[in-house]
Amino acid sequence: MPRMKCSGSRFVFAKTSRKVNSITIMSKINIIFILLFFGAVLQAQMPIYEADAQKLGYKKVVKYLKKNESLNNLYYFSEIQPSINDSNNLGRFYFHNANFTINAPIWKVWKTCMTTSPANLWKGKMLGLSFVYSNNSDKMFYCGDQQFDTLELNQIYFINLRIMHVFNVAVALMITKIDADEKIMEFTYIEGNKSIGKQTMRLLETNDSETKIVHETFYTSGSKFRDKRLYPRFHQIAITDLHEQIDVYSTVK
Repeated sequence: MPRMKCSGSRFVFAKTSRKVNSITIMSKINIIFILLFFGAVLQAQMPIYEADAQKLGYKKVVKYLKKNESLNNLYYFSEIQPSINDSNNLGRFYFHNANFTINAPIWKVWKTCMTTSPANLWKGKMLGLSFVYSNNSDKMFYCGDQQFDTLELNQIYFINLRIMHVFNVAVALMITKIDADEKIMEFTYIEGNKSIGKQTMRLLETNDSETKIVHETFYTSGSKFRDKRLYPRFHQIAITDLHEQIDVYSTVK
């Protein structure tokens, strides 16, 4: 029964609506649910600062994560972006090309690239893998994590380059393309690298027991001296390390 209030000479009915109260309660419940949901999503994302310095293995990679201006503007690994995309004009980039021959059938070489632990492939005289971040699982995999052996889109590889056995440089590459039909893999430097650009590996069948890998790189750093004199020389050494390991694991019986 509505209650009746007296306001001057007029009577005003003040209705107590259970419906309004129900809506208010449901609104509060929805707000709480939304906060909990987004809180769980945010909590699930891997913050960059949670990288374990003791497990990274390389001081330059630790410094790269702490001092890199682009990364310092981010909070989560999932926010990291590639330095270029398909819309970029590659005409202003420098180009490096190298061919490698692997004494194994193309299906086996492809399998090696897809299923061999990155710690075993990204190593050599110059190359050293620090860790991999997986966007798909939002997890970090350090060099010693044996359970990690799958190449996936949007993975980020943090690598240490040892130059002339004296200097160390940290770089990071994101997997931006995997085409199983065409046998193509693409690695793009992330934003914040000294060099920006991408590397593409294309597998070509020479014969039933031999595979040719064409490794093409588009790059620029803004420094002509670095891009013309330094990058081609040391990049060749680095990718040779990679392809030597691909050859080793592809020819294992």
